Amino acid sequence: MQEDMHYYGTYAMARAAGLKVKDAKVVAYAAQYVDDSTANDSEVHKDGGMFETTASAHTNTEVIRNAAADHIEQRHVWVPFHFFPGNEGNTLSEKLTCGKDSALAQEMVQNHIRHAISVKNEYGLTLMGVMAHVYADTFAHYGFSGVSSRNNEVDGESFELVVKDPKVKAYIMGKFSSFFTKYAPSFIIKNYRDLASEGANAVTGALGHGGVGTYPDRPFLKWRFNYKKNNKDSGWRDNPATFMEACEKLHAAFSEYAEKAGIANNPVSFESIRSKVDTILRFEADKEGRSGAWINAINNNELFEKADDEALHFSKDDWEKQKDDFKDLDSSYEMREKEVYQFHQAAIYHRDYTLKNLLPKHGIIVV
Repeated sequence: MQEDMHYYGTYAMARAAGLKVKDAKVVAYAAQYVDDSTANDSEVHKDGGMFETTASAHTNTEVIRNAAADHIEQRHVWVPFHFFPGNEGNTLSEKLTCGKDSALAQEMVQNHIRHAISVKNEYGLTLMGVMAHVYADTFAHYGFSGVSSRNNEVDGESFELVVKDPKVKAYIMGKFSSFFTKYAPSFIIKNYRDLASEGANAVTGALGHGGVGTYPDRPFLKWRFNYKKNNKDSGWRDNPATFMEACEKLHAAFSEYAEKAGIANNPVSFESIRSKVDTILRFEADKEGRSGAWINAINNNELFEKADDEALHFSKDDWEKQKDDFKDLDSSYEMREKEVYQFHQAAIYHRDYTLKNLLPKHGIIVV
């Protein structure tokens, strides 16, 4: 999923579930920031304290450099944060394939709600945001895994797309082409028409959904393709339907958290907003246009009662500035109160819980 869902859609579901503006903003910001935290870095304060960040995503350039050989990065980043294992099948590769709303993902959600309540005055909200990103991605990334695998390879000539607006269809196909052209080796580009998806698979080491570009992340798209392995048909992937499921499940998780944490404030039922959410998800537009659809619905009181200070703008620079200001704090301990610090607390908790607790409990050793 992209910013329209990870920030604006998450924010809307959190507000509708009864979270106040300031809390919903932290949750939504953390959900989107999972895609923006791309560095394992550290800085030492003049008093000796250290602030360390953990990468929960990588830029495309880093994917190309790391995917084929660096299995540690795949398993520390892509598996826990973007392609949550579904634990179906017999081989490790099959078990690592992301499953839509899998039992394993549901177990993670319930654990994180409990833990977020226990640390609600520390990093509870950012943990709910990290959870929201990971959980929502299972409704988009299912059928692909976060490790280099032949099971991720697709037949580039098998795509079928259902888009009403021909201009939008051309736009998203162009996005696929631009990804390929920018990152594929020149010898593959010469044969682009025949090898487009093969090239995308190659440059990302058959990692994740590189072979299908951004098609899984577009809410309005209905599409299908064939995997290379055994020429398996993906079946029609109805993004509006699965994204609707994601919104409903996020609303339920936020509602449970808000109620049990004692912070619920004028929640609305999902049924009362289902029709409007469906309209937003089916809106054919680029990322900015889709984000605007969420913003307009909020401004028009179509999802919940609008507050005067709704957080209808996302910029990763807000938390990046908090990172940059660390060295200027009077004390390194003050960093504990910053949302970016709390995000990294949550990200590390989620990563370690997933890789060292949940997956081994179910017979999966990733690291």
